[in-house]
Amino acid sequence: MKPERIVPLPPSARSLGLEAGGKLQPEARAFYRRWLGWTVAGEAAGFTAAAITGALAATHDLPTVPEFALLVGAGSIEGALLGAGQAIAMMRLQLPPRMLLSWPVVTSVAAALAWLIGLLPSSIPHIPWSSPVTWLLGSALLLSIPTAQYLLLRSVIHTAGRWIWVNVLAWSLAICWTLAPSPLVNASTPLLSLIGIYAMAG
Repeated sequence: MKPERIVPLPPSARSLGLEAGGKLQPEARAFYRRWLGWTVAGEAAGFTAAAITGALAATHDLPTVPEFALLVGAGSIEGALLGAGQAIAMMRLQLPPRMLLSWPVVTSVAAALAWLIGLLPSSIPHIPWSSPVTWLLGSALLLSIPTAQYLLLRSVIHTAGRWIWVNVLAWSLAICWTLAPSPLVNASTPLLSLIGIYAMAG
């Protein structure tokens, strides 16, 4: 009789820690590589969709309210694609299937909220960037996606609270990066170049 082939179990979220001496476990290294690849792919695809929407809205000179709604909708698509990429990365972990199915939806809703908050200062007159209201809105924007995702994670990972603060730092850096192309583009920038620049920023 042939020996039964042993299939290794997927790592649990709790097992993705450190070995003695501060070295990552092999399954943790594999997971982080997978996470990085799928997260970057999801966000790049999502931001490309948002860039196309924003470029088309700008070139068609839409009224404020329809343009606002269109951009918030694009933000929800960005969040859905980002969340889908992250959910795919987590599929090999021992996590509840319902949580993985909910992840893109929750991320999409939170991203739409983040876009809505981000668009408010430029849509409502007489709110200076130095105003405490603007800083409050900025804080709410940075907390929106990580807090929504934390609500899913907290039932399966006892250290899920760290997710919020790590992501706030990461999104703070990411938003600066996505704003970096602004000095390079203007009304005369070709549409395809505009989309390509912001896709790379995403």
